[in-house]
Amino acid sequence: MTQIPIINVHESKPVAAGNVITFNIPSYQTIDDIQLRFTNSGAPATAANVKSSIGKVALNINGEQIINTPITRLYDIYAFLGQEVSQVGNPSNVISLCVGKLLFKNPQYEKLFAIGCQNVQTIQLQIYVNGTVTAVTDVEVSTERRNFISSSTSLVKVISYPQTMTSTGISTVDTLPRDSNDGYLFVLANNGGGVIADGECILNGNSLIDPIALNVADYIASARGFAAVSGYFPYLFADGTISGVVPMQGVTELRFKTNFSTAPTGGNYDLCAVTIKNLPQIMLNAALA
Repeated sequence: MTQIPIINVHESKPVAAGNVITFNIPSYQTIDDIQLRFTNSGAPATAANVKSSIGKVALNINGEQIINTPITRLYDIYAFLGQEVSQVGNPSNVISLCVGKLLFKNPQYEKLFAIGCQNVQTIQLQIYVNGTVTAVTDVEVSTERRNFISSSTSLVKVISYPQTMTSTGISTVDTLPRDSNDGYLFVLANNGGGVIADGECILNGNSLIDPIALNVADYIASARGFAAVSGYFPYLFADGTISGVVPMQGVTELRFKTNFSTAPTGGNYDLCAVTIKNLPQIMLNAALA
């Protein structure tokens, strides 16, 4: 069956300080991507102004959280993707909410990550505007679709989990979700204004990532086609292939140990987890591709 790409522009809404902007995205066909476009009185808004004006972005499908992270994290994830992996470059005023298709070196896998709308009733997007807005007046939502009916919804989730760390030393977190249907691609530990010296990841009592210095972690990311991003320690499992993922089936312990040589400003930092939803379906589809 021919699956012609269709691009639909849905709605534009004004950006006002302190507001929560809600979009209800129509559910039909198969959605490959959702884009946000920020403008300033019709002209493209700058990335710097978008980052300073927009706070959190939250995307829910059938009530399930798919994206819940500051928009600055989305921009930084694009920077982390580098060039070999995504071939997209750093966005300015247009940013995608479906980053899954940008994480792989083989373009054949792009269409594995999509929202099949057959069993999707609601797609709600909320944009939280900061108290001060600079040169950002409007935001528009558009989607890229195929005229194809599917019940498969395998997406990449991007969710930030706030953490507390008021001193130097190791912050241990073993509370990130371990849904048996999901798999971890990477977790970016934001330093919160402090300095991360090294990081370690333990899976079911075994070392998945030995304690490694930040510059080693950055080198490994770069060698795999990703890119070092200032302010983050990358717990990276992805390698640009469909097998570069840590499945959560049977996992009872997933522990991240982030070592701060300088404490985060205000005692807070976050772990931004990038995971695959419905991993078994993705792996099956990849085998059949």
